Amino acid sequence: MIIINYLFICIIFGTTFLAIKFGIESGVSPLFSAGVRFTLAGLIVITYFLLKGQNVKKFILSKRLMYIGFCLTFMTFSTLYWAEQYITSGLAAVLSATGPMMILLFQLKRNNKRIERKQLIALIMAFTGVIFVCLPGISQHISYLWVAACVAVLIGEAFYGLGSITSKEVLTDFNSVSPFLINAFQMLYGGIFLLLFSFVIEKPNISILSSWDAQWPILYLIFIGSIGGHGLYSWLLAKTNPVFPSTWLYVSPLIASVLGYFVMDEPIKPIMAVGGILILSGVFIANWSTFSMYRKQGKLFKKEVDVSE
Repeated sequence: MIIINYLFICIIFGTTFLAIKFGIESGVSPLFSAGVRFTLAGLIVITYFLLKGQNVKKFILSKRLMYIGFCLTFMTFSTLYWAEQYITSGLAAVLSATGPMMILLFQLKRNNKRIERKQLIALIMAFTGVIFVCLPGISQHISYLWVAACVAVLIGEAFYGLGSITSKEVLTDFNSVSPFLINAFQMLYGGIFLLLFSFVIEKPNISILSSWDAQWPILYLIFIGSIGGHGLYSWLLAKTNPVFPSTWLYVSPLIASVLGYFVMDEPIKPIMAVGGILILSGVFIANWSTFSMYRKQGKLFKKEVDVSE
């Protein structure tokens, strides 16, 4: 089931690029849209667990979950949305693909270990593949704001790494609690941070939400992207290690490019095919130890997801 759920999050997050683009084109303020998405997703999942009789009091005002929400949701998405005003989505995808490397470096520093050469080469290979996939849309005039935007995305990915590692620790400490519930609280707190930041920076026009063009991308991102995708990401964090599920950041740009070709008639060039091969090869090699370990335990395809546990 681990591989199946990993493929699900790659596909889900690959489609969210397109949904976010449609949402922004509808006129909704980007940070406000992200804030609404994560706040409502968190509330819906928490309500579900409350109706199931789950005790959630210990997670209310949890500093650790607030910290995870700040890192994983607020910092990752606020920096990304701000940066995409000044850099192309292709370049943003390439910079976001540093996420697994950030996680690996922070993890090695905490455990006081050296990086394995094979894993480093595999991650660099996958990262190069992302560059090839996104290369047709990267060319852009360089300015001070362009540089600031690039730095902002890298900072966001550093926080993504810290949030993922801390999330793994919390999921281990509360291994009897569903990862979907833990994820719901971090989404709620991260969404609230985004909304507050949006009202200060963007001063959003809430009336735009009355349009179906604005509503359907948010609904898709709430139920498919946040509840489904981010919930499964937390589940994979609980079952494996922080690096493995984060490699969706390599695969999803490839899926997004294919979707862009079919849905928005965006061109696909030969260099993108080379990039796709590098991505898939690099991800496979980087996660080979994880595949081998869970294959021996019979957990790769065994069904064991239970949102109500």
